[in-house]
Amino acid sequence: MHSGKALSGLMLLWCAAVGVDAARADSVVTLETRKGVTQSFLLLEPKGQVRGALVMLPGHEGEVEFRGTSENGYEIKNVGGGLTAHRAMRETLRRNGFAVAVIAPPSDRTQLAAWFRKSDEHVEDMRGVIAYLQKRYNAKPYLQGHCLATFSAASVATRLRGDGISGLILTSTRSTGRDGSVTDFDRGAVNVPVLLVHHREDSCPQSPYQNIEGVKRFYQESAPRVDLITVTGGGELRARRNPNCQDGYHGFRGVQRDTAQAIASWLLGKDFPSLVEGPKR
Repeated sequence: MHSGKALSGLMLLWCAAVGVDAARADSVVTLETRKGVTQSFLLLEPKGQVRGALVMLPGHEGEVEFRGTSENGYEIKNVGGGLTAHRAMRETLRRNGFAVAVIAPPSDRTQLAAWFRKSDEHVEDMRGVIAYLQKRYNAKPYLQGHCLATFSAASVATRLRGDGISGLILTSTRSTGRDGSVTDFDRGAVNVPVLLVHHREDSCPQSPYQNIEGVKRFYQESAPRVDLITVTGGGELRARRNPNCQDGYHGFRGVQRDTAQAIASWLLGKDFPSLVEGPKR
């Protein structure tokens, strides 16, 4: 566990919190994770008992903006963040008792490119977030990443070798293309439970469904369990920019809530569906 070492020297800067209960208020937390660099995240907490926590890494270039509202606490503006940044995902997890920390880019950049997601600097930033959540909830958080952010989650889980985290959740996993695959990281290093969630009709060329069994075998070499949830149905409406990877099946459009509930059931150790079938259009 890195909580004592990682938190020493961390500067905690609290932005305005919104909520009725100060102990359980939504807030933007900013930590100094590297010299002269801060890492911010939106912390959303359940109303009742906290059963666990997730570090949630939005996909694409990780561009997110947190906007405070008088009614709902905070909203997230994102570009291609996928399931991670979707309201249905975070609110479903909260209703099931989980605190979620939605990660923004650190202060020294506005985007999270693939190379940075694999870097030592990114690992240090996430180590600080993990240590903060461990101290706040007395529990090891899960790492969850979507599409390009699966590099972030997989890289951190690999480098920490399971120390300080409870598990790894990858949605629309990157498995091919010029940026590489999550299977390019050290083999046999991830020794926590792994959940893979993938749409059968995923149209992103970097995350084809036919590669997911290979990803599963990769993690089965060291993880105590590796589960796969396949998603079907939903919508195929596509975004104007990078249409294959920012909307539609790749982002679980139209079936986000059911997919999120399946993930929550997995987190809680309950029976979960291996197949989530959304409406056909």
